[in-house]
Amino acid sequence: MSASFLSIRTLERRLATGNVESLTFKPGVNVFVGRPNTGKTKWLQTLDFLLGDTGANPYEQSNEEGLAAKYDAAAATLCIADETFRIERRWRETGAKGKVFVDDEGMLVRDFQHWLMEKLGIPLLNFPRGNPMSGQTWPELSFRTLLRHIFRQQRFWSGLVDQQADTEQHASLLLFLGLAERIYSEDYGKLVNLKLKSMRLRARREQYSETLNDLASGLLDSEDAPLGVNEATVTAAMKRLRDTVERLHTRRGEVLAAASNISLPASDRSRVTELGHARAAALEEVTAARQKRQGAEDRLAEVRRYRADLAAEIERMGRVADASQLLADLKVTHCPACDQGIIPYLKPDHCFVCHQHLPEEPEISGLGEVRLRFEQDRLNAELLEAEELISVLERDVDKQTEASRAADEKLRTIEVELAPARRAVAAVAQADVSAIDVALGKAAERQRQMDRVAAALELGKSLTEQVQALEDEINPLQEKVDEANRSVDFNAAAQKLEDGMNAYLAALNAQRPETWKHSPVEVDISRSTNSFRVGRKRWQSALGGTDSLYFLMAYQYGLLSLSPVPGMHYPGLSIIDVPGEFSGEEVKDSENFIVQPFIDLLAEEAFEGAQLIITGASFEGLKGVHVQKQTHVHVAR
Repeated sequence: MSASFLSIRTLERRLATGNVESLTFKPGVNVFVGRPNTGKTKWLQTLDFLLGDTGANPYEQSNEEGLAAKYDAAAATLCIADETFRIERRWRETGAKGKVFVDDEGMLVRDFQHWLMEKLGIPLLNFPRGNPMSGQTWPELSFRTLLRHIFRQQRFWSGLVDQQADTEQHASLLLFLGLAERIYSEDYGKLVNLKLKSMRLRARREQYSETLNDLASGLLDSEDAPLGVNEATVTAAMKRLRDTVERLHTRRGEVLAAASNISLPASDRSRVTELGHARAAALEEVTAARQKRQGAEDRLAEVRRYRADLAAEIERMGRVADASQLLADLKVTHCPACDQGIIPYLKPDHCFVCHQHLPEEPEISGLGEVRLRFEQDRLNAELLEAEELISVLERDVDKQTEASRAADEKLRTIEVELAPARRAVAAVAQADVSAIDVALGKAAERQRQMDRVAAALELGKSLTEQVQALEDEINPLQEKVDEANRSVDFNAAAQKLEDGMNAYLAALNAQRPETWKHSPVEVDISRSTNSFRVGRKRWQSALGGTDSLYFLMAYQYGLLSLSPVPGMHYPGLSIIDVPGEFSGEEVKDSENFIVQPFIDLLAEEAFEGAQLIITGASFEGLKGVHVQKQTHVHVAR
């Protein structure tokens, strides 16, 4: 028996009264017979619910009133290879509604599906829903998705897999055919993520470049604007700005020198020059003095905080010493492990808790006190040292404050002596100097803006480097994925399914010639799509009426025929709830006819352990099948 074969052995429903209704199935073909309204579909709904439905109960959407309250639990016995498991759902038990119990071990529905996939040897994968590069999260290819192909419900006979998205249908087929784990591999998922990151970074870089061009174009000279904002244009613009600033400073000096020659007597010019140099030196002295004073003040504040911490720690040590004296006489009265009262130990020289020999009493009693005294002495010494350091730092702060005050006074004296000369020069050159200063201010502001633009260009370079790093990862991974894809033989896999479907249709013709009058079914599967054609047309537009029934039965047969094929992952189980009528025709007349190819298939040695459960009205005269009958007709009141 193949490790991937799944079969149902028993199916039970427990009534609210405690009674149990049950069905028994066997490997091979099981025909579930009964007139309309005998409950066959409801039993299969129960099985569907047991196999991981996330609903509240199997009958929550039933039109029959009171059915959900009639039963409170359901169970099934599953056989997977040589192992047997009992699964159960208890929808009226508190805390059990969202769980599946496997041999009485409660699992969340999602965990149960993972467990079932693992037992069946089906890989757990994620697949892209639509365009892999759309950025959407890849959903999990769950057992419930696969079950839509395994279990054809009575209400789903108008399409290959009704109400299932094309991407899910395609992913399920790839998984059954053993291709999904090679197509949706870990490398492919990583490749898609890297490409998405690269696309986002490229878009960010492009948007960033456009925004930077818009913002910085006004800062560039007209001859640079057509070239856009890049490292070369920014470097050229910054060089021109530096040249402009140097020319303005030179011009300012020339204007002031000329004004000085006109407004000041020759005898005063050397003194003014001397005062100018003295003022520059005084400014440097004032700046240095203020920095030293600030440094001394910061150091003093730091040491004062340290002294406060030491004082607080000494106070805590004092409280510990006081507490140790108060608590020294307290004894252990209860065991710290079991909280029972301590029974006095008869040996006085042993500990009455751990029964170990006691050391000398003075050694025990004095040890803690010595440690406390040592810590207190150490802290007091550090506190004294901190007090001395604070005194030194306070004197240094006073000294630096005085030096700063002297430097300020010296600068003020020079400023007072220079004031008349400044007024005289300003009267002559005020307008020219003001214009030059305004131009210098504008140039300085443009320099600051260009510095920001240059820094922003570094971000652009960083984005380019990140994109390149991603491309360096993408290229070898793309080659690896492409090589893996080239080794996937889609045609061979599709041929397996196609052969199975056509074998079923040929078997029908062998029983009743001319039953299938159309061309053989053709199956095409690629990395992203699949199609089923009859002749040159898609099957839905080529077929109608009973021929569609034959085609859909051929699909179930084709999937079941994949079960023993090495490397494929169809679990050897098919459940078919045949409708009473199909396109206005009674199916009853075709029941035995459409089931016989399944009987012949599952009788083969390779399919030992595989199972088909199919509903019908009678299945009279069939051989080699297990019959499960329903006789009670449920009538709405």
